[in-house]
Amino acid sequence: MSLTNDKKEIINQQLTNANSLFRRRFNTLSSVITNRLWLNAHTNYECDVLLTFPANIDDYAVIWFLEQLLLLAPDIRISIKYHFTTGVYGFYVTFTYERLLKGADDLQLEKPIKQEFGGGYKIFFFDELEFYEGVQDEDKFFTSQERQLIVRHLLFSIKIIQKQVISGIEFKIDQSLIQRSLEKHLIRQVIPLHNKQTLNHLRDTWVWPHTFFKRQPIEDIRQYFGVKIALYFCWLSFYTKALCFPAFYGIIIWLNTGRSQHCRKNFTR
Repeated sequence: MSLTNDKKEIINQQLTNANSLFRRRFNTLSSVITNRLWLNAHTNYECDVLLTFPANIDDYAVIWFLEQLLLLAPDIRISIKYHFTTGVYGFYVTFTYERLLKGADDLQLEKPIKQEFGGGYKIFFFDELEFYEGVQDEDKFFTSQERQLIVRHLLFSIKIIQKQVISGIEFKIDQSLIQRSLEKHLIRQVIPLHNKQTLNHLRDTWVWPHTFFKRQPIEDIRQYFGVKIALYFCWLSFYTKALCFPAFYGIIIWLNTGRSQHCRKNFTR
């Protein structure tokens, strides 16, 4: 009888382990499916950041959160998506161009000055728009990285103005709506969005093997990924080229050494 009980315990343990493994694999698969759905979704705006909510969240909580965003940040622009396969809501977010400019002022980003005003770079001030090169071009004045940085800053700057309780979560006055929601898992994550058109351009002009003998588009990399990433690949390119000569010299030495050893063996015979 004890042997039978032991076998049952072993079987139950194995079933538990199998269920746990299946659950982990299913969660991973669900995450992959969700990410691809977000990537391929179509929105009403050229959005920069994605907010996602936990699966099967109460619809009332999502509506309350949307109302707070629209009330506390009138310049925000939101496209709402719901994926039936995963039960997840997503808010694609950006702001009006004027609000982005003011956000750049808050962050003190450096932007290029027109040549007629001396050229170079200067900290951005919203009240001095006429001094900055290309400020009229809403699509190109800010890089993708700068836009996402500004949008993230503006989102986390949204403060609660009235004490409220939603889904058992207390929001106090002057608390960050986004930060508090992340801490209490009212929203799941804040994700910067890729620009598919720019990625396709980089794939055609940068990714190996199509561009093996071409120079890296360092300026395009800087515009999209930022200065640090561009500097890394610029240094990597220089380092690789600098190693070509010692590598070629080393091959010649290796070949000559092999020949001399072969001649020495023949001579001793």
